[in-house]
Amino acid sequence: MTFSFCIRFNRSPTDTIQTEASEIVLRHDSAPSPLKLHAPDPEGSILNAKQLVFTGHGYTSLEAALTAGETYQRALVIALARHRIGADFGVRSAKGIFTNHGLSWLEEQVGQRILNNVHGLMAFESEPTPRFALTEAKPLRGVNQAIFEAAFASAVSGNHQLSERETVAFSLFNASFFQQTVDSQFLLLMMAIETLLDPQARSVVACLHVQKLIEQTKISALPDLDKISMMGSLRWLANESISQAGKRLAHSRLGDRLYNDLPAPRFFTNCYDLRSRLVHGSIPYPIFEEVSGAVGALELFVSDLITSPFLGIPV
Repeated sequence: MTFSFCIRFNRSPTDTIQTEASEIVLRHDSAPSPLKLHAPDPEGSILNAKQLVFTGHGYTSLEAALTAGETYQRALVIALARHRIGADFGVRSAKGIFTNHGLSWLEEQVGQRILNNVHGLMAFESEPTPRFALTEAKPLRGVNQAIFEAAFASAVSGNHQLSERETVAFSLFNASFFQQTVDSQFLLLMMAIETLLDPQARSVVACLHVQKLIEQTKISALPDLDKISMMGSLRWLANESISQAGKRLAHSRLGDRLYNDLPAPRFFTNCYDLRSRLVHGSIPYPIFEEVSGAVGALELFVSDLITSPFLGIPV
């Protein structure tokens, strides 16, 4: 009995490998058989395929196949990045998966072994040769026509002008809907909020304390580059933090309206903490489910936040 691995990934829409072939063979001494990069459609080309598949066969155990797949996936990530070909390996994306019952039903229909076509890396018994099933449910949301017309009429009657900050915030909010991962969607939504923030000065006492720290740093024996860097950081302390400014904005616009069962200011704080962990690589690093569990409520939060000055808080 032998085992195989398969790595399915989406390539960036503007970058590809220049070959009309449907398959290329990549050899490596450690592989028991040739490694193949190919288009899902045997009649298609790697050049035009939006999705590519990398496979290896002939491994003696499921664990060996999986370990080899992990090794070659890392190599793929590096090689593709070197030539600026974006690739989504499904590491932090939702998976479309058939249940065992669904797979059995499909096998009865086609008379062949069926496996889930996992987005990313999977390992499996090589024989009998399987076919792969993929489900990609994309639900469509809709707003009631009358409700939309009322919002439009209200926006027109207000004759509103958008500030530069607000224009950028709306642009980032709209861009978030076109992202392929919840991570990028989440970060764009947080950026839309941060665009609106205007941190206010702290109390007079706090500002005087910060100024003393700056003066002490200025006359210290530290190297000049360290002084400049530290004094720059200290000047930021004269104003409230991003977290404080966000809480203040959330409260002023949305009060204690609930998002994920949290009042608006507290919800912003939780999302900002999640954003910091995601961007700065804090441990424990946020798992996919944590970000995906927040992004839906965050989308609603940002929608309410950026439109409430013009349309009021939704009832």
